[in-house]
Amino acid sequence: MIAAEEPLAHVAYIYDGTPEGLLTAVFQAYANHEDPEDIAREDAFQPRLDQSVRTVAADAKLAERVKRGIIRATGKSGFEAVLHASLSDDAQTGTIVYRFVRYAMRPDARRAAIGEITHPAVAPLVALDRSVMNERHLMQQFLRFERLEGNIWFARCSPKASVVPLLMDWFSARFNDVPFMIYDEAHHIAGIYEGSGWYLVQTDELKLPEKAADETLMQQAWKRFYDAVSIEARYHPELRRQFMPKRFWKHLPEMDMRNGASGANAYSLNTPSRSKAGMKLSSAAPPSCQK
Repeated sequence: MIAAEEPLAHVAYIYDGTPEGLLTAVFQAYANHEDPEDIAREDAFQPRLDQSVRTVAADAKLAERVKRGIIRATGKSGFEAVLHASLSDDAQTGTIVYRFVRYAMRPDARRAAIGEITHPAVAPLVALDRSVMNERHLMQQFLRFERLEGNIWFARCSPKASVVPLLMDWFSARFNDVPFMIYDEAHHIAGIYEGSGWYLVQTDELKLPEKAADETLMQQAWKRFYDAVSIEARYHPELRRQFMPKRFWKHLPEMDMRNGASGANAYSLNTPSRSKAGMKLSSAAPPSCQK
């Protein structure tokens, strides 16, 4: 590791992948009087030829200072865009956020920076922000909960961005005082709500209670409802995949055949295309997480 007292021209910063780690890296770049060529997650970093590397440990206090600075410079909307972008899986996320902060902190760019959507330092951040928020929106639609013993509700997901922190407020407002957990298998993050506040846990292993006695019956009922409201003559698998991306299917009980078919319209992940004239989707189906 290079000593912090040695300013370097060709340097990359690597961090732990968290928003706090990224903001700490931004702080250290200013503190070291350096302009890193790259700021990248440790698991996605590819060093350039003759590039020096600094490893930055996340520091909540330093991250908070950077947060306050961004809010002063660009307003709350600017920081929210930075926060959302920092949750992206894009390998360039760290560098994009850093370049935006460097530009936004210039005296002549303050406050107006986040609105300059065509500027080369702003446009990539806005694109990441939109991508992450779109993934959050999809999770709100396609997250499915199952009831476990002890009246705990549990859902799995594998999003393309680490959006569980952005989902917890939304779902906790709807579950009210009922405990639930959302586990992100791709990023190994669990969001846990115990009825009065939520927190995040980084984990690779889960030990869950058994399913509630009536959970299998309820999933079968949900499948039958899903099939009952479909229109056979308008079955359109291509359009279904457009509105219900296939990457979500493994976590959707209505697409799961393990508990048996639920009528003449039952299908599996490998159901062949039967028609291109319509679609088999139900916008009337309520989210399964509602009580």
